[in-house]
Amino acid sequence: MDKLKQVLNTQFGIICNDITEIYCGFDDKNTHYKVTAGSKAFFLKVYDKSKVQTFQWTENIDIYMPILVWLNDNTNLQGRIIRPYKTVQGGYCFEDDENIILLFDYIEGDTAGKVLTHKQLLEAAEILANLHNVGNDIPIDMNRIKEDFSVPFCFSLERFIAKKYSSTPAYIKSILQPCLEQLIIKNENVKSLSEKFKKMDFDMTLCHMDAHGYNLIQGERLVLVDWEMAKYAPPELDLCVFTKPEYWDTFIEHYSKLRPDFVLNNDLLLFYVHRRNIEDIWEFINTILNNKQSSEQQQLELELLSVCCKAINNSFFEL
Repeated sequence: MDKLKQVLNTQFGIICNDITEIYCGFDDKNTHYKVTAGSKAFFLKVYDKSKVQTFQWTENIDIYMPILVWLNDNTNLQGRIIRPYKTVQGGYCFEDDENIILLFDYIEGDTAGKVLTHKQLLEAAEILANLHNVGNDIPIDMNRIKEDFSVPFCFSLERFIAKKYSSTPAYIKSILQPCLEQLIIKNENVKSLSEKFKKMDFDMTLCHMDAHGYNLIQGERLVLVDWEMAKYAPPELDLCVFTKPEYWDTFIEHYSKLRPDFVLNNDLLLFYVHRRNIEDIWEFINTILNNKQSSEQQQLELELLSVCCKAINNSFFEL
Protein backbone atom coordinates (compact mmCIF):
# COMPACT_ATOMS: atom_id res chain seq x y z
CA MET A 1 0.00 0.00 0.00
CA ASP A 2 2.92 2.36 0.60
CA LYS A 3 3.72 2.37 -3.13
CA LEU A 4 0.13 3.27 -3.98
CA LYS A 5 0.12 6.04 -1.37
CA GLN A 6 3.27 7.44 -2.93
CA VAL A 7 1.73 7.31 -6.42
CA LEU A 8 -1.40 9.06 -5.19
CA ASN A 9 0.70 11.78 -3.56
CA THR A 10 3.22 12.40 -6.33
CA GLN A 11 1.08 11.68 -9.39
CA PHE A 12 -2.44 12.73 -8.35
CA GLY A 13 -1.68 15.25 -5.58
CA ILE A 14 -3.69 13.31 -3.00
CA ILE A 15 -2.51 12.64 0.54
CA CYS A 16 -4.58 9.68 1.62
CA ASN A 17 -5.18 8.37 5.11
CA ASP A 18 -6.54 4.97 4.09
CA ILE A 19 -6.52 2.54 1.14
CA THR A 20 -8.76 -0.52 1.17
CA GLU A 21 -8.92 -3.18 -1.53
CA ILE A 22 -12.48 -3.82 -2.68
CA TYR A 23 -14.11 -6.65 -4.61
CA CYS A 24 -15.77 -5.78 -7.93
CA GLY A 25 -17.75 -8.74 -9.23
CA PHE A 26 -16.06 -11.09 -11.70
CA ASP A 27 -13.53 -8.50 -12.88
CA ASP A 28 -10.00 -9.89 -12.52
CA LYS A 29 -8.32 -7.69 -15.11
CA ASN A 30 -7.45 -5.12 -12.47
CA THR A 31 -7.41 -4.48 -8.73
CA HIS A 32 -9.69 -1.92 -7.12
CA TYR A 33 -9.25 0.24 -4.04
CA LYS A 34 -11.26 2.71 -2.02
CA VAL A 35 -9.05 5.66 -1.15
CA THR A 36 -10.00 8.11 1.60
CA ALA A 37 -8.40 11.53 1.91
CA GLY A 38 -10.02 13.59 4.64
CA SER A 39 -13.76 13.65 3.92
CA LYS A 40 -13.26 12.74 0.24
CA ALA A 41 -13.34 9.20 -1.20
CA PHE A 42 -11.82 8.04 -4.50
CA PHE A 43 -11.92 4.86 -6.57
CA LEU A 44 -8.47 3.63 -7.63
CA LYS A 45 -8.17 1.14 -10.48
CA VAL A 46 -4.84 -0.66 -10.96
CA TYR A 47 -4.23 -2.70 -14.12
CA ASP A 48 -1.62 -5.44 -13.97
CA LYS A 49 0.49 -5.36 -17.14
CA SER A 50 1.27 -9.06 -16.85
CA LYS A 51 -2.34 -10.03 -17.59
CA VAL A 52 -3.23 -10.93 -21.15
CA GLN A 53 -6.15 -8.52 -21.54
CA THR A 54 -4.51 -5.41 -20.08
CA PHE A 55 -3.56 -3.87 -23.43
CA GLN A 56 -7.10 -4.39 -24.73
CA TRP A 57 -8.61 -2.70 -21.68
CA THR A 58 -6.19 0.26 -21.56
CA GLU A 59 -5.36 1.10 -25.19
CA ASN A 60 -8.07 3.78 -25.45
CA ILE A 61 -7.61 5.56 -22.11
CA ASP A 62 -6.62 8.77 -23.89
CA ILE A 63 -9.98 8.73 -25.73
CA TYR A 64 -12.62 7.54 -23.29
CA MET A 65 -11.30 9.39 -20.22
CA PRO A 66 -11.58 12.89 -21.80
CA ILE A 67 -14.98 11.84 -23.17
CA LEU A 68 -16.09 11.06 -19.61
CA VAL A 69 -14.87 14.46 -18.41
CA TRP A 70 -16.74 16.19 -21.25
CA LEU A 71 -19.96 14.24 -20.61
CA ASN A 72 -19.81 15.09 -16.90
CA ASP A 73 -19.25 18.79 -17.63
CA ASN A 74 -21.62 19.29 -20.56
CA THR A 75 -24.57 16.90 -20.36
CA ASN A 76 -27.29 15.76 -17.97
CA LEU A 77 -25.29 12.56 -17.44
CA GLN A 78 -23.45 14.21 -14.56
CA GLY A 79 -24.07 12.02 -11.52
CA ARG A 80 -25.13 9.11 -13.74
CA ILE A 81 -21.64 8.18 -14.98
CA ILE A 82 -18.33 7.91 -13.18
CA ARG A 83 -16.02 10.97 -13.12
CA PRO A 84 -12.25 10.55 -13.67
CA TYR A 85 -9.39 12.60 -12.22
CA LYS A 86 -6.29 13.78 -14.04
CA THR A 87 -2.73 13.42 -12.83
CA VAL A 88 -0.80 16.49 -11.70
CA GLN A 89 0.85 16.44 -15.16
CA GLY A 90 -2.57 16.65 -16.82
CA GLY A 91 -2.73 13.05 -18.04
CA TYR A 92 -5.44 10.50 -17.43
CA CYS A 93 -3.34 7.71 -15.96
CA PHE A 94 -0.04 6.92 -14.30
CA GLU A 95 2.03 4.11 -15.76
CA ASP A 96 5.13 2.31 -14.53
CA ASP A 97 6.79 -0.99 -15.46
CA GLU A 98 4.16 -3.09 -13.68
CA ASN A 99 0.87 -1.21 -13.63
CA ILE A 100 -1.42 1.34 -15.23
CA ILE A 101 -3.33 3.36 -12.63
CA LEU A 102 -6.55 5.37 -12.99
CA LEU A 103 -8.42 7.46 -10.41
CA PHE A 104 -12.16 8.22 -10.22
CA ASP A 105 -14.79 9.51 -7.83
CA TYR A 106 -15.87 6.81 -5.40
CA ILE A 107 -19.54 5.84 -5.64
CA GLU A 108 -21.14 4.58 -2.44
CA GLY A 109 -23.29 1.56 -3.24
CA ASP A 110 -23.30 -1.94 -4.67
CA THR A 111 -23.35 -3.23 -8.23
CA ALA A 112 -26.84 -3.94 -9.53
CA GLY A 113 -25.59 -7.42 -10.40
CA LYS A 114 -27.21 -10.14 -12.42
CA VAL A 115 -30.87 -9.25 -11.76
CA LEU A 116 -32.10 -5.68 -12.36
CA THR A 117 -35.22 -4.28 -10.72
CA HIS A 118 -37.92 -2.49 -12.69
CA LYS A 119 -36.64 0.87 -11.39
CA GLN A 120 -33.07 0.01 -12.35
CA LEU A 121 -34.17 -0.94 -15.88
CA LEU A 122 -35.85 2.44 -16.27
CA GLU A 123 -32.77 4.26 -14.99
CA ALA A 124 -30.48 2.25 -17.28
CA ALA A 125 -32.72 3.13 -20.23
CA GLU A 126 -32.49 6.82 -19.26
CA ILE A 127 -28.69 6.73 -18.98
CA LEU A 128 -28.26 5.08 -22.39
CA ALA A 129 -30.90 7.20 -24.13
CA ASN A 130 -29.25 10.37 -22.83
CA LEU A 131 -25.84 9.06 -23.88
CA HIS A 132 -27.05 8.17 -27.37
CA ASN A 133 -28.84 11.52 -27.73
CA VAL A 134 -25.49 13.30 -27.40
CA GLY A 135 -24.84 12.16 -30.96
CA ASN A 136 -21.97 13.94 -32.67
CA ASP A 137 -21.70 16.84 -30.22
CA ILE A 138 -18.65 15.44 -28.41
CA PRO A 139 -15.61 17.51 -29.53
CA ILE A 140 -13.23 14.54 -29.50
CA ASP A 141 -12.03 12.54 -32.49
CA MET A 142 -13.60 9.10 -32.14
CA ASN A 143 -12.27 7.51 -35.31
CA ARG A 144 -10.04 5.20 -33.28
CA ILE A 145 -13.06 3.74 -31.46
CA LYS A 146 -15.42 3.72 -34.44
CA GLU A 147 -17.26 0.46 -35.05
CA ASP A 148 -15.76 -1.48 -37.96
CA PHE A 149 -17.64 -4.74 -37.30
CA SER A 150 -14.39 -6.66 -37.02
CA VAL A 151 -14.45 -9.94 -35.09
CA PRO A 152 -10.81 -10.92 -34.37
CA PHE A 153 -11.91 -13.14 -31.48
CA CYS A 154 -13.85 -15.31 -33.96
CA PHE A 155 -10.61 -16.13 -35.74
CA SER A 156 -8.80 -16.69 -32.44
CA LEU A 157 -11.52 -19.09 -31.33
CA GLU A 158 -11.41 -20.84 -34.71
CA ARG A 159 -7.64 -21.38 -34.43
CA PHE A 160 -8.00 -22.60 -30.85
CA ILE A 161 -10.60 -25.21 -31.83
CA ALA A 162 -8.57 -26.37 -34.84
CA LYS A 163 -5.14 -26.54 -33.20
CA LYS A 164 -5.38 -26.55 -29.40
CA TYR A 165 -8.76 -27.92 -28.41
CA SER A 166 -7.67 -31.55 -28.37
CA SER A 167 -4.97 -30.81 -25.78
CA THR A 168 -7.09 -28.43 -23.70
CA PRO A 169 -7.56 -29.38 -20.02
CA ALA A 170 -10.55 -31.63 -19.39
CA TYR A 171 -12.25 -29.11 -17.08
CA ILE A 172 -12.56 -26.70 -20.03
CA LYS A 173 -13.46 -29.35 -22.61
CA SER A 174 -16.27 -30.62 -20.39
CA ILE A 175 -17.91 -27.19 -20.72
CA LEU A 176 -17.23 -26.67 -24.41
CA GLN A 177 -17.92 -30.15 -25.77
CA PRO A 178 -21.75 -30.16 -25.41
CA CYS A 179 -22.04 -26.97 -27.46
CA LEU A 180 -18.97 -27.31 -29.68
CA GLU A 181 -20.84 -28.01 -32.91
CA GLN A 182 -23.23 -25.10 -32.39
CA LEU A 183 -20.35 -22.88 -31.31
CA ILE A 184 -18.54 -23.53 -34.60
CA ILE A 185 -21.72 -22.78 -36.59
CA LYS A 186 -22.47 -19.60 -34.63
CA ASN A 187 -18.88 -18.44 -35.00
CA GLU A 188 -19.15 -18.79 -38.79
CA ASN A 189 -22.48 -16.92 -38.79
CA VAL A 190 -20.99 -14.01 -36.85
CA LYS A 191 -18.03 -13.85 -39.25
CA SER A 192 -20.42 -13.78 -42.22
CA LEU A 193 -22.59 -11.03 -40.74
CA SER A 194 -19.47 -9.06 -39.91
CA GLU A 195 -18.53 -8.95 -43.58
CA LYS A 196 -22.09 -7.99 -44.55
CA PHE A 197 -22.30 -5.11 -42.10
CA LYS A 198 -18.88 -3.77 -43.07
CA LYS A 199 -20.43 -2.85 -46.44
CA MET A 200 -23.41 -1.01 -44.95
CA ASP A 201 -23.88 2.46 -43.48
CA PHE A 202 -25.39 2.97 -40.02
CA ASP A 203 -26.16 5.95 -37.82
CA MET A 204 -23.61 5.91 -35.01
CA THR A 205 -23.31 7.44 -31.58
CA LEU A 206 -21.17 7.00 -28.48
CA CYS A 207 -21.89 3.64 -26.82
CA HIS A 208 -20.67 2.21 -23.52
CA MET A 209 -20.61 -1.35 -24.97
CA ASP A 210 -20.72 -3.14 -21.60
CA ALA A 211 -23.68 -1.71 -19.66
CA HIS A 212 -24.71 -4.91 -17.84
CA GLY A 213 -25.64 -5.00 -14.18
CA TYR A 214 -22.10 -5.53 -12.92
CA ASN A 215 -21.13 -2.17 -14.43
CA LEU A 216 -24.10 -0.37 -12.87
CA ILE A 217 -23.65 0.82 -9.29
CA GLN A 218 -26.73 1.55 -7.22
CA GLY A 219 -26.09 4.60 -5.10
CA GLU A 220 -28.65 7.37 -4.64
CA ARG A 221 -29.09 6.92 -8.39
CA LEU A 222 -27.85 4.27 -10.79
CA VAL A 223 -24.34 5.06 -12.07
CA LEU A 224 -22.65 3.56 -15.15
CA VAL A 225 -18.96 2.69 -14.66
CA ASP A 226 -16.15 0.84 -16.51
CA TRP A 227 -15.95 2.67 -19.83
CA GLU A 228 -12.85 0.90 -21.19
CA MET A 229 -14.67 -0.52 -24.21
CA ALA A 230 -16.58 2.64 -25.20
CA LYS A 231 -17.24 2.70 -28.93
CA TYR A 232 -18.65 4.98 -31.61
CA ALA A 233 -21.24 2.58 -32.97
CA PRO A 234 -24.92 1.94 -33.73
CA PRO A 235 -26.93 2.18 -30.49
CA GLU A 236 -27.96 -1.47 -30.84
CA LEU A 237 -24.50 -2.25 -29.45
CA ASP A 238 -25.70 -1.04 -26.04
CA LEU A 239 -29.29 -2.20 -26.36
CA CYS A 240 -28.31 -5.85 -26.85
CA VAL A 241 -27.38 -6.11 -23.17
CA PHE A 242 -31.06 -5.67 -22.23
CA THR A 243 -32.57 -8.26 -24.59
CA LYS A 244 -33.54 -10.76 -21.89
CA PRO A 245 -37.29 -11.42 -22.28
CA GLU A 246 -37.97 -10.21 -18.74
CA TYR A 247 -36.10 -6.93 -19.43
CA TRP A 248 -36.72 -6.03 -23.05
CA ASP A 249 -40.27 -4.62 -23.18
CA THR A 250 -39.79 -2.41 -20.12
CA PHE A 251 -36.38 -1.22 -21.24
CA ILE A 252 -37.09 -0.49 -24.91
CA GLU A 253 -40.43 1.21 -24.20
CA HIS A 254 -38.79 3.72 -21.86
CA TYR A 255 -35.72 4.14 -24.08
CA SER A 256 -37.92 4.82 -27.13
CA LYS A 257 -39.90 7.49 -25.27
CA LEU A 258 -36.65 9.37 -24.75
CA ARG A 259 -35.51 8.78 -28.36
CA PRO A 260 -38.74 8.94 -30.39
CA ASP A 261 -36.94 9.11 -33.74
CA PHE A 262 -34.94 5.94 -33.12
CA VAL A 263 -35.74 2.96 -35.38
CA LEU A 264 -34.50 -0.39 -34.10
CA ASN A 265 -32.53 -2.61 -36.50
CA ASN A 266 -33.39 -6.14 -35.33
CA ASP A 267 -30.76 -7.83 -37.52
CA LEU A 268 -28.05 -5.63 -36.05
CA LEU A 269 -29.35 -6.21 -32.53
CA LEU A 270 -29.18 -9.99 -32.97
CA PHE A 271 -25.70 -9.75 -34.48
CA TYR A 272 -24.49 -7.89 -31.40
CA VAL A 273 -26.07 -10.48 -29.07
CA HIS A 274 -24.25 -13.33 -30.83
CA ARG A 275 -21.01 -11.40 -31.32
CA ARG A 276 -20.90 -10.57 -27.63
CA ASN A 277 -21.49 -14.19 -26.66
CA ILE A 278 -18.69 -15.46 -28.92
CA GLU A 279 -16.35 -12.74 -27.65
CA ASP A 280 -17.11 -13.60 -24.01
CA ILE A 281 -16.55 -17.32 -24.63
CA TRP A 282 -13.16 -16.64 -26.19
CA GLU A 283 -12.15 -14.18 -23.47
CA PHE A 284 -13.01 -16.63 -20.67
CA ILE A 285 -11.08 -19.43 -22.41
CA ASN A 286 -8.09 -17.15 -22.98
CA THR A 287 -8.14 -15.87 -19.39
CA ILE A 288 -8.41 -19.32 -17.82
CA LEU A 289 -5.57 -20.71 -19.92
CA ASN A 290 -3.17 -17.76 -19.76
CA ASN A 291 -3.70 -15.71 -16.60
CA LYS A 292 -2.40 -16.64 -13.17
CA GLN A 293 -5.57 -17.04 -11.10
CA SER A 294 -6.61 -18.12 -7.65
CA SER A 295 -8.69 -21.30 -7.55
CA GLU A 296 -11.71 -19.19 -6.59
CA GLN A 297 -11.27 -16.84 -9.55
CA GLN A 298 -10.73 -19.72 -11.96
CA GLN A 299 -13.89 -21.42 -10.72
CA LEU A 300 -15.85 -18.21 -11.27
CA GLU A 301 -14.47 -17.87 -14.81
CA LEU A 302 -15.43 -21.49 -15.53
CA GLU A 303 -18.96 -20.86 -14.29
CA LEU A 304 -19.27 -17.79 -16.52
CA LEU A 305 -17.89 -19.73 -19.49
CA SER A 306 -20.56 -22.36 -18.83
CA VAL A 307 -23.30 -19.69 -18.79
CA CYS A 308 -22.13 -18.32 -22.15
CA CYS A 309 -21.90 -21.77 -23.72
CA LYS A 310 -25.39 -22.72 -22.59
CA ALA A 311 -26.66 -19.46 -24.12
CA ILE A 312 -25.07 -20.11 -27.52
CA ASN A 313 -28.44 -20.37 -29.30
CA ASN A 314 -30.22 -17.64 -27.33
CA SER A 315 -31.48 -14.55 -29.10
CA PHE A 316 -30.81 -12.48 -25.98
CA PHE A 317 -27.80 -11.44 -23.88
CA GLU A 318 -26.97 -13.68 -20.91
CA LEU A 319 -24.20 -13.13 -18.36
